[in-house]
Amino acid sequence: MSIFNREKLSVLQNNVQKWMGKFQRNRYVSAIAGGMMSILPILMVGSFADVLFSLNIDSYQDFLTQTGIGELFNIISTVTMDLLSVYVVLALSNSLAAELKVDKFMAMISSVMAFFLLTPLIIENGDFVGLNLEYTGSGGMIVAMLVSLSATRLFSIFYNNKHLTIKLPDSVPEFVSRTFISMLPIFLIAGIYAIINLLFTFTPYDNIHDTIIELIQIPLQGLGSSLPAALILVFFAEFLWFFGIHGTMATNAILFSIFYPFDVANLEAFSAGTALPFIVTMTFITNQKGPRALAYAILCIRCKSQQLKSLGKVGFIPAYFGISEPFKFGMPMVLNPIVFIPLTMGGTISVAATYFATYIGLIPAPNGIPVQTAGTPEFFRAFLLGGWRMVIWHVVQLVILLAVWYPFIKMMDKQKLAEEQQYAAENN
Repeated sequence: MSIFNREKLSVLQNNVQKWMGKFQRNRYVSAIAGGMMSILPILMVGSFADVLFSLNIDSYQDFLTQTGIGELFNIISTVTMDLLSVYVVLALSNSLAAELKVDKFMAMISSVMAFFLLTPLIIENGDFVGLNLEYTGSGGMIVAMLVSLSATRLFSIFYNNKHLTIKLPDSVPEFVSRTFISMLPIFLIAGIYAIINLLFTFTPYDNIHDTIIELIQIPLQGLGSSLPAALILVFFAEFLWFFGIHGTMATNAILFSIFYPFDVANLEAFSAGTALPFIVTMTFITNQKGPRALAYAILCIRCKSQQLKSLGKVGFIPAYFGISEPFKFGMPMVLNPIVFIPLTMGGTISVAATYFATYIGLIPAPNGIPVQTAGTPEFFRAFLLGGWRMVIWHVVQLVILLAVWYPFIKMMDKQKLAEEQQYAAENN
């Protein structure tokens, strides 16, 4: 590559990094990514409870019924997955309040209150009977996100307005002072969301949840759960990696807000024993790019260049656990024009192939278990995603990725071998 082209590439890198840096530093994007990440333990508990409750083995199901363990699994699922939107409100409000530097606990309380003010409750004979789980599970996630971000932002505005806070003397205990400072802001938030709820009763949908589901969530699901949406996102994440930006971290807010509800819907269907409604979910996108790191390691080990061979040996174990950073920065892949095509297209091809394999029934759709890519052994991860058929499919993915990367690693190997031989000749 010429010096001129390197300069142009460097300018482009700086521009991309600058723009993505602003995007990632946006307080609302950060709140969504950080907040959703923080509820992963809840999601894992609920997911495994659903899976253990739903194993279709007669003797096992008899054991669960006779011992009462099945009911325990059912309770765990209810207080995790069926109340998922409540956890989303708490997590996102806490995350945004930290960004805004306001009282996190009071912001979370006001956000939960606002969410319940907008959520239909079960009322019989004028008495409160319980929560409508239709709106507190995955069905209420978009409303939960909107409410948590907006209510926390309103709390911040009111909290920082000296005319809307009750300031007590310094001699008053902190917990008492803290309560009075937040009192008027919470009153105002209650009034605002009560009015919003009243306004939605005049619409054909009666409440904000059904309005969002009909006008936004269903169209968004149709767009988000499509193959083109997945391929664009996968390509974009790897495109960012080419410029040294962690692609998955940069797209986390999109993955969690648009695609994770599809995982939850699949898990609910799996638990109920019904057909899984979605192929493209967050778990699908993050886990079906294929065992790329393992492909890098295998190809590097077979290289003649000592640099690449050593990189393959050192990076093999991390690669087996889905960690590709040693190769991203060790080859390097960043700003390396030789690897641009396989870097951006390898995962994209793998996701496309997996989609069609799922569509025709060769492998199962994602069951909704939130499996982490990095840190989970490669083929064990595949087993969690879809049993033995998914393990075989990940072997197929590995073959596909080896074929995609082979000519480009070979080209890089020749280049680095020539550099090593030239260096050896000059220093002998």
